[in-house]
Amino acid sequence: MDSQQRQSHYHLRPDETGSTVNDFGSRGMAYSRSGGVDNPFDDQVSASHAGNPTQRSMLFGNAQLPPGGFGNEKEAQMDALAMKENKTGPAGGTGGEGNVDKGEHEHIEDLETTTSRRLWVFTTWALTWWIPSPLLSLCGRMKRPDVRMAWREKVAICVMIVFMWFFLLFIIIGLGLILCPKEYVWTLDDVSGRATEKSSYVALRGTVYDVTDFMKQKHGTSAYTSTMDLILQSFSGNDINASFPIPVRVACPQFVTAKDDPNYLYFYPVQGASEVDPDQANMFQHTMNRDPTSKKLQDPNFFAKYALPTLQKFKKGGVVWKFDWINSMYKDQSKYWRVINKEVFNLQPYFDASKGGLNVNKKYNILDSRLEEIMDQNGFGTADVTKDWDGISWDAATRESNYNCMKNLFYVGDVDDRQSVRCLFTNYMLLAFACVLMLVVLVKFLTALQFGNKKRPVPPSKFVVCQVPCYTEDDESLIKTINSLTALEYQDNNKLIFLICDGNIIGSGNDKPTPRIVLDILGVDPEYDPPGRDYLAIAEGSRRHNIGKVYSGLYEFEGHVVPFMVVVKVGTPEEANRSGNRGKRDSQILLMSFFNKVHFDLPMTPLELEMFHQIRHIIGIDPHSFEYILQVDADTEVMPDSLSRLIAACSSDQRIAGICGETMLGNEGKSWTTMMQVYEYFISHHMAK
Repeated sequence: MDSQQRQSHYHLRPDETGSTVNDFGSRGMAYSRSGGVDNPFDDQVSASHAGNPTQRSMLFGNAQLPPGGFGNEKEAQMDALAMKENKTGPAGGTGGEGNVDKGEHEHIEDLETTTSRRLWVFTTWALTWWIPSPLLSLCGRMKRPDVRMAWREKVAICVMIVFMWFFLLFIIIGLGLILCPKEYVWTLDDVSGRATEKSSYVALRGTVYDVTDFMKQKHGTSAYTSTMDLILQSFSGNDINASFPIPVRVACPQFVTAKDDPNYLYFYPVQGASEVDPDQANMFQHTMNRDPTSKKLQDPNFFAKYALPTLQKFKKGGVVWKFDWINSMYKDQSKYWRVINKEVFNLQPYFDASKGGLNVNKKYNILDSRLEEIMDQNGFGTADVTKDWDGISWDAATRESNYNCMKNLFYVGDVDDRQSVRCLFTNYMLLAFACVLMLVVLVKFLTALQFGNKKRPVPPSKFVVCQVPCYTEDDESLIKTINSLTALEYQDNNKLIFLICDGNIIGSGNDKPTPRIVLDILGVDPEYDPPGRDYLAIAEGSRRHNIGKVYSGLYEFEGHVVPFMVVVKVGTPEEANRSGNRGKRDSQILLMSFFNKVHFDLPMTPLELEMFHQIRHIIGIDPHSFEYILQVDADTEVMPDSLSRLIAACSSDQRIAGICGETMLGNEGKSWTTMMQVYEYFISHHMAK
């Protein structure tokens, strides 16, 4: 083996005399007094109990052990101590693990319910009232009211999260539709882009029609038969108002009577009053005098009776105009485009006729003079004359008749407000949120930058337990983790590698159980099989009872010799599937509970007593000396200076209760997925912490 990767294993085991022999030839303490070291069990052993191991009971219950007890006489001393500390207090129970009643180590204090707590309870019931408590008791097996309340609080939190989701969806989607409802509108640019055989649109008096299918059908008169090529050439993609002129007498009956126009000859625009658009000159005009043989065209109300009902089937939406363009037509080109209440009117034909030489006796000045005055302001103000319109003092009938006349003759669409602040509010808001998030990320990035190297702290002389929960990892991952913990730049005799194998499980791709892989890496003799010790696991029912085996020794890697302890959860004899497996949380709590009982002198389970004994007498460290726990997964490689920095930070500031280290990918270049995870880890682990 390469000199840089040379490993030696030293396993400590009791000899026949009760002392401990290691491969260095030195002796450590076993269960009895020797070498001047006090045994904490000596003065607390009950001789009569030790002599009758079949009557020993576990700390966590009254289940009797089988004949023979846990093993030899020295193990019986431990159980005698357990029996002595298992005495029942006045309130019942010991207050230890597994006892839900009041014990002698507990102190009950009545606290007044705060206002915030009452408010939270009210909120919880308001969100979970629809779940009856009897249902939780019967179906959920929640007999205790405090358990049901805890469950309701979790459900209330989930309901609040769902409400937040819906609120965000409303902000992103619903609010925009409320402030700016979806409109099916088109600009003339949109219409002009639909002038092909497959898609043909036209605009007529403020409305857009899809005539793709209509133009393929035969229609027209015998003298003027329409064809698809003719429509594509002259009509498709255009405003076709000129093709459907409406007699003024039909559009404005209040202003033009039968006496004024008996033959329905008044039209806007008046021929000769203005220059005719070349495109509109080619359009067929649907008027009475165009084809005397057509009965429909002879009807003065042809547009309303025949044209509009036919086109209505092909309606797509309204025509909209940008106000800036309308205002430019008024200001820059002196055109009579006006806006009243967001409706757009093209009064250019009206003023061309009224100011032309054919306007004899002002027969084309049919609108009210006050209305003409606000429409012809010589560039003053803007194209929107809504305020002036509202300011005219006239009766309702006159207002309505003037409005209807303009609507029938000169209406061309509405103002396009899709780019208004009202419609773009949600976009601006989401953009602002995105900017804030980007600013937060940028600030975190800048604050996470470190220019230069941090001064490496002096390794403190604190005792640390390096805990590694194992489940189904392979030997390669376990070797990396164990070696990285062993090679930490920290005093070897002040750290303990504590591995917990969560069940006798064979992982995918492995040929032997995880505990055996761990023990082989550490060099434990395969023939050595310590006795199982009982403890209470975090589980329900019979699975609360679990059994663990404890191994300890020394592990060497690259000149570092570090003590280790392995706890293998083997399960009870009744377990057939995943024996001993209770989850990572149980593995973490097992060690935390052990040190809690160590520092507060609380009763221990047999497994915890075995752990205490091996740490104190085989490894040779007083369990009370340990102050910190480093918890890493079994597939994590620890940086050499990480433990020194963490302990130095905790030691220098007593306000620090815990530190979460930075996690980085070890295989960032393996695939595209791992490459993308680099950014995720950098944001969530490096910058956020």
